[in-house]
Amino acid sequence: MVYCVFAGAYKDKRLLRISEEFHQRLERLWPVTLVEIPKTEKAVLKFVEGKKGKGLLVSLDPHGQSMTSVDFGRWVTQSAQDIYFFVWDVDGPPTGISMAKSLSLSPMTYSHELARVLLMEQLYRAGAALRGHPYSH
Repeated sequence: MVYCVFAGAYKDKRLLRISEEFHQRLERLWPVTLVEIPKTEKAVLKFVEGKKGKGLLVSLDPHGQSMTSVDFGRWVTQSAQDIYFFVWDVDGPPTGISMAKSLSLSPMTYSHELARVLLMEQLYRAGAALRGHPYSH
């Protein structure tokens, strides 16, 4: 199972609609659960601590590991464990948060709203590839 965890307020409603559209498409291909949590240190720490040992915790970060769309899709769809993708606002994760993996969507910095859209699109692309859908090419 894949979880997308979004910490922080979502201000740009246009980008939220695009993200929701990709999520609706995704649900026809494979389950991806969206989780929104407040960007407070206490809320994030509580959520992260509750998930440790239950799956792979992945922080989206422009300095993280890069992958091609094909490699990302293969990695996500072949994972034997749950994956929790964390999308942060401009300040990144609160101090003291440690993740098993750091993944870059690009070396450029994006707003967390746009990073959410990019993540959802890449997950949709991975799901489409899994089903042999032409979108994945």
